[in-house]
Amino acid sequence: MDAEILEKVGLTKNESIVYLTLLKFGMLRATELLKQAKLNSGKIYVILESLENKGLVSESIINNIRHFSAAPPTELLEFVTRKKKEITNEEKIIKSNLSSLKKMQNTGTKEVKAMTFTGLKGLKSVVYDIIENLPKDSEIQSMGLTKFKDKKFSDFWTKWSTTRIKKGIKVKMVFSEYGDYYELFKKMPLTKTKVLEGITPVAVNIFGGDKVMILNYTEPSTFTLIQDKNTVTSFKQFFEQLWKIAKP
Repeated sequence: MDAEILEKVGLTKNESIVYLTLLKFGMLRATELLKQAKLNSGKIYVILESLENKGLVSESIINNIRHFSAAPPTELLEFVTRKKKEITNEEKIIKSNLSSLKKMQNTGTKEVKAMTFTGLKGLKSVVYDIIENLPKDSEIQSMGLTKFKDKKFSDFWTKWSTTRIKKGIKVKMVFSEYGDYYELFKKMPLTKTKVLEGITPVAVNIFGGDKVMILNYTEPSTFTLIQDKNTVTSFKQFFEQLWKIAKP
């Protein structure tokens, strides 16, 4: 078995190597273990103690010398089961305190003018949080929208729009070109679309009255969220000018 498999369930690289070595060779002293595992580590006892705490290694004293053995492989399932229970308990703790945490976040972000996120994961985390806090009948204004980006981002915005529509949030969208992507959004409820070809190399989303996001899909993709009413007002005015000259 490759040590990487055990790393995937929560063991460190050295813990995985030590456990598999003991499983293969049976009871070993620390010096023998280091030799068989081909490790040059002064922290072998730290690793062994960690594995003991996980229930994956046991210790015996023979002739006043410490010997170590691997627990049966079935104990790995017990280890994973315990981890699942711990994660479930941690999830309950977070859920029960989520409201308080959000209040702290809202208080703190008033002083933050701009934050930058990277990749699809970063984008998801921020825009779903934004939509969660937007009141019904709010309007989002978007410009510079294009199909010319990684498909995973186009798929994400399509899925995200379902959540937006369910919340009753309207959107005006200015696309940079006609095509299937434009037609997809054109058919959506609570959605108004126009086209102004080649208006901007990046997309811009204006959320309500105090947030604007600049989206650069070129790798490495970056998304900058600006929280400032004056900045949002400027982008809104720019958007309205573009909306007037864009074509359905």
